[in-house]
Amino acid sequence: MAINPLLSAPSLQVTYLTMTTTRFKRRAFWTPTLYSRAHQLAILTIVASVAHGLLMQAGSPWLVFIPLRTLGSLELWRPLTSLFVATDPLQVIFGALIIYSIGGALEQRWSQRRFISVALGIPFIAEFIILVASLILPSIFVGAAYAGSFQVITTLWITFGLSAHFSREMLQFWGTPITGKTFALIGLGFVVLAGVFNGFSPVLPELLTAALCYLYMYRGRSFSFFRNIEVRYYEWKLRRLRHKSGFRVIKGSRDDDSDPQIH
Repeated sequence: MAINPLLSAPSLQVTYLTMTTTRFKRRAFWTPTLYSRAHQLAILTIVASVAHGLLMQAGSPWLVFIPLRTLGSLELWRPLTSLFVATDPLQVIFGALIIYSIGGALEQRWSQRRFISVALGIPFIAEFIILVASLILPSIFVGAAYAGSFQVITTLWITFGLSAHFSREMLQFWGTPITGKTFALIGLGFVVLAGVFNGFSPVLPELLTAALCYLYMYRGRSFSFFRNIEVRYYEWKLRRLRHKSGFRVIKGSRDDDSDPQIH
C-alpha cells in the first residue's frame, strides 16, 4: 500500500494544523468538542489503525479493503472498516489530526448528519465502484488491499476547499493566502502525485473519491456554468458588432430597461 502524500510530509501537516479561515466578516474560530462527529471519527481512526497493526503482526489483515475477498469470501465488513484504517504511525497521528481539524470545520458549516454522510459516504461509493470493477476485471485487483483513511482525508480536504471557494473565503496554507479552489486542487494534486510515484493502482480509491467529491460539490451548478458561457458568447458577439459597425455598447441601465443597448 502506497503512502499518501497528504500524510507523509510533516511540514505540510504542521502548516495545515495552523490553518485559519478568513471571511469578509470576522467570526470566532470553532474548535471540535468530544461530542463532535469529527472528534469521534478521529478517535475511531486511531483505534482501528492500532487494531489493524496488531492484526498484521499475526498475519491477519482483517480490516483493510480487499475487493476479491470482500465478494469471494463474503467478508462484507471490509469496505466499512477500511475507512478508519491507516497503515503507519505517521499516518495515524497526522491523519487523525487532519480529520479532527478539517472535519470539525466542515461539521460546523454543515451538520453532523451531512458531515458523516459525506466523509464516509463518498469513500464508500468509491469502494463500491471498485467492487463492481473487480467483478468485471478481477485480474486487475489480485493482491490489492486498500486502507480507506486516505479516502476520508481526501474527501474532507477537497470538500472543505470547495466549500470555502463557494463561500468566497480565503484560506492560509503554509502562511500563504490561497483560495478554496486552490486548496482543493492541492488535495487533488497530492493524490495524483502519489499515483505518479507509486503507481495509479494503489491510489485508485483516492482517485475515484476525488472525482466523486468534485461531482458532489458541483452538483446543480452546471446550469450556472453553461449560462456563464452563453453570456460570454453574447458579449463577444456584441464586441464584434461594435468593431465592425462602429456601434457603441452601453452597459448601463435605464429605469424601464436593464438590458445592454447599442447606439
